[in-house]
Amino acid sequence: MNESPESSPKPAKRSRRKAAVATDVLAMLSIPADAGIDETGNLRAQLAARLDDTSVTLDGSQVQRIHTSAMQLFLMFCRDRKTAGRSTVWHEPSAALHAAARVLGLNSTLELARELS
Repeated sequence: MNESPESSPKPAKRSRRKAAVATDVLAMLSIPADAGIDETGNLRAQLAARLDDTSVTLDGSQVQRIHTSAMQLFLMFCRDRKTAGRSTVWHEPSAALHAAARVLGLNSTLELARELS
């Protein structure tokens, strides 16, 4: 009837590890079609929640319009993650996203240049 205190925490630790793996697998952030200045606060909160994930994929396929403030957020997010040794990948960045990055000189910093076909 009496379980040792050492045997109880082990299953809980396993559960936490599984949850962490599931979070990393689902770390896809969709960027809205209109990433204007009024969307920056929402984007900032979403990026902050993903900052410590092992790997993050940013889905830029729907972007039609993007404001400089959103590009600044992506710049800081990607820079901070790269410094911490974490992976950030772009999924199908749109032509509008590529164009904004090119105008601002951010293609290589955001690693968008490798995604352009």
